Amino acid sequence: MLSGLRVLDLTFYLPGPYATLILADLGAEVIKIENPAGGDPLRGLGPDGGSPAGSVFFQALNRGKKSVTLDLKTAEGREAFLRLAATADGLVEQYRPGVTERLGLGYEAVRAVNPRLAYVSLTGYGQTGPHAAEAGHDLNYMARSGLLSLFAEAPEGTAAPFPLPPIQFADLNGGNLTATALLAGMLSARLTGEGRHVDVAMTDGIVALLSLTASNYLAAGGPPPERPNLFLAGGEPFYNIYRSADGRHLSVGALEPKFWANLCRVLAESDPEKKDPGVIASSREEAARIFATRTAAEWVERLAGLDVCVAPILKVAEALASEHVAARGLVIEAGGVRQIGPALTVVPGSEPRRRAGVPGSAASHRPAPRLGEHNRETLLALGYGEADIQALAARGVISE
Repeated sequence: MLSGLRVLDLTFYLPGPYATLILADLGAEVIKIENPAGGDPLRGLGPDGGSPAGSVFFQALNRGKKSVTLDLKTAEGREAFLRLAATADGLVEQYRPGVTERLGLGYEAVRAVNPRLAYVSLTGYGQTGPHAAEAGHDLNYMARSGLLSLFAEAPEGTAAPFPLPPIQFADLNGGNLTATALLAGMLSARLTGEGRHVDVAMTDGIVALLSLTASNYLAAGGPPPERPNLFLAGGEPFYNIYRSADGRHLSVGALEPKFWANLCRVLAESDPEKKDPGVIASSREEAARIFATRTAAEWVERLAGLDVCVAPILKVAEALASEHVAARGLVIEAGGVRQIGPALTVVPGSEPRRRAGVPGSAASHRPAPRLGEHNRETLLALGYGEADIQALAARGVISE
């Protein structure tokens, strides 16, 4: 869908690469600009991927992209970057505020060579504010946003008083926001002829996710929300988690009254004590007692095909082996490595007819690039000669 758009990627680790992965999966040409001395640190972090590209973490976030190495601290590296920026539609950078300006590659400098460029700056705390210059990572942003305080507190004496979420919510949500900002900026440029500079802060993104949680507190005042009093966080029987007879768990998300009524009728039919559905509907304890009389598999079979909003809580391996994941093609192979694939699906037959010789994008199945794999082809396209490229490599401006 985004074939013909070029995005320059000055990001590393998780949030920025996740943003540009979305665009690459949708067909954009993403050129990852890396330091010649090792590139994105994620290449060496995590399990070895058995590939020159680096770890499985790196491969999962950077499939379908190109890699160009440039030492942006050198005049030659900056010159090559600006030449490349003049050909691009979008750019995302992940440095602390002020770094790109000090390098001579801030928004105004890039705008001078390409006024139509959408320029997105992704940071933890934003370009302004009291914490703008602070270092941080996903856990810090969740902490400052208030989100972390809403997780269940661990038993006293536990090393970590709050459970550390196994998903990097701030990073991934920041990546989603960045992809949205890039798309909006590129669309705006198409409509107006002018690019935009968008400031994306991961902490802001998490605060924005609290919109429902904090709405009553902000609108009506009173004490700030705490977990036991949160709507849809355990206080209501119709939106909860229940333990089955075999120690597994079932999620109940029967938010609409009709779904909850449907479920309570089934629970009443399965109740050894044969209590009225209305009694069950008003009590989490009653619902829990009945769910505990059968195994999770028995409940799944019993409730199949009914409008009751109940799903078993699967382990990750079970989820990845599920019929849903298989049917939706959510696990793919790229470069011989199995990984999570794109979450967006283009409906078959909805693509516009393409000109002969212009293939559709298969970026989601192309492996992550080796460091500097696309140096030569990119520089040649920018007007550099073979001798120029050899000289840049000899001076360490690009990797060999």
